[in-house]
Amino acid sequence: MRLVNTLIFALLIVTSFGHAQTTVSGKVLNHKNKPVSGAILYLDTIATNVITNKSGGYSLIVPDSIKNIKVYSKKLGWLSSAYAKESTMDFMYLDTAPADQSLTPPNGLNPDKDKTTVSFRTIYDMMRGRIAGVVVQQDNTIIVRGINSIRNNSEPLFIVDGNFVQSIDFVVPNEVKSITVLKDAEASIYGSRGASGVIVIKLKK
Repeated sequence: MRLVNTLIFALLIVTSFGHAQTTVSGKVLNHKNKPVSGAILYLDTIATNVITNKSGGYSLIVPDSIKNIKVYSKKLGWLSSAYAKESTMDFMYLDTAPADQSLTPPNGLNPDKDKTTVSFRTIYDMMRGRIAGVVVQQDNTIIVRGINSIRNNSEPLFIVDGNFVQSIDFVVPNEVKSITVLKDAEASIYGSRGASGVIVIKLKK
């Protein structure tokens, strides 16, 4: 019996080291910055037994193998965010449109209609993994894929509210109205500057 218990204990140790976990906590808020209670937390596509409290708060144990953390509110719909082993993740619904009416443009992002939009810390977190054909690297370098250009490893041209800018570091995610990606023929109107694609960002007025 002692040998069996020893083997079981050893197996538990190996299992715990082989599957690292992180405790993630945060809040779920609506577009008025008010708490959303009763929302269910998901790990990738698997529902957990964790539900947000009256303050919109939650605490969740997340294995390192998880790629996305999602939130579902019966009233407001879905939110989703890529999991990068953070210990704090806050979610925010940016509008009150019914979930079944939310649409994301095929070449961009519309936070006013996209129910997967969350409260991101930076514009790069907002774009990462959420716009088809766009890669946002860990150092926040942005690359537009599928461009017929010898400069396809360069960053795209950035346009914010009609103005050419060198960087989008200053853009606050919650102020974004839409993000559109232009490439090849669509970007040709900008000449050589658009050879690596164009990221057009419109801000809320």
